[in-house]
Amino acid sequence: MLGVDPDTLRRWADNGKVDVFTTPGGHRRFLRSAIDALLPRPRAVRRPSLTALGETPDKIAAEFRKRVRTDVTDQDWHTRFDESSLRWFRERGVRMSDLLLGHLDTARRAGQEQYLMQSESLGREYGVEAKRAGLSLGEATQAFLYFRARFMAEIAHVARRRSLESAQAAFLFEEADRALDRIILAMIAGHQDQSAPTAPAG
Repeated sequence: MLGVDPDTLRRWADNGKVDVFTTPGGHRRFLRSAIDALLPRPRAVRRPSLTALGETPDKIAAEFRKRVRTDVTDQDWHTRFDESSLRWFRERGVRMSDLLLGHLDTARRAGQEQYLMQSESLGREYGVEAKRAGLSLGEATQAFLYFRARFMAEIAHVARRRSLESAQAAFLFEEADRALDRIILAMIAGHQDQSAPTAPAG
């Protein structure tokens, strides 16, 4: 396991480098935890920023918007919006993608959290506005998942294009996924807010 012969391991035990106990039969046994402590620790994998990968947030945002425009008008929930609401969601959609990509492009934890808090606030606004436009919670969630799927598809494209190591790609996906989870929960909370305005009946 350690890449050393038994004599060396016994010598380490004699020198106190590794804990050992003796069985009733007189055989020396090494604790698994003691052996694990001698194993080299894997180097922590750091996810580079998007910019360090050669992928600017502006470029990714532009590609993401192309994905969204491809078939957004074919979605059932899209027809529920009037022109004013569509303009509102388009503008906030640009802002949301900027915040998400800013989060993924920032190495400092404090900076990442700041982007996330702004994203959550905007997510809550999404929920309130969707309710005002007459969308049910299910329809609002369906709309959000549409954008989420396309955002994650673009992140996957970045990972493939830059040939990220599996650990780096996993970190990138996990961070994006966690951020989107927080946003959708904020969106749901905004839609369920009893004080939020609703679309007039009829």
